[in-house]
Amino acid sequence: MTTTNLDSFFKDDESQWLDALPNYQKDVVSELLAFNSNDYDKAALSWLEASVDNTSPFSGEPKKDKKYFESLKNEVYKLLCGNPDYSADRDELTQLVKSEGSKSSVIAFISGIIGAKLGLAAAFVSPAIVILFMMITKTSLNAWCAMK
Repeated sequence: MTTTNLDSFFKDDESQWLDALPNYQKDVVSELLAFNSNDYDKAALSWLEASVDNTSPFSGEPKKDKKYFESLKNEVYKLLCGNPDYSADRDELTQLVKSEGSKSSVIAFISGIIGAKLGLAAAFVSPAIVILFMMITKTSLNAWCAMK
């Protein structure tokens, strides 16, 4: 599969991705973006490192180091940019986008897949995934995949 099947999903204004989050997460992510001058990497890193000690021990695979953001970006890249390990998940994601098109459903689906892969709760990774999607929307999925 090429990214063109999903690229059109990243055509809206990037701030619309925030609406995929519950209000309590949306407010915190908005504050992190403002505090970090809309630097998406710094905002996502701030989210993931702010409460790692409270989240990670309850996961299936606690990680000792704090490389959550790089791991998260790598897994999202593999999912969206064509890695064969995620081909079945990508096909299911494409069908979800075609049938429902809801950003909230897409974030929940991807957060579940990536969270399970990294041993982290989906609710913990979803704000960072939203921030990544905001970054992708600023360019395009094809451009983001090419830059990685």
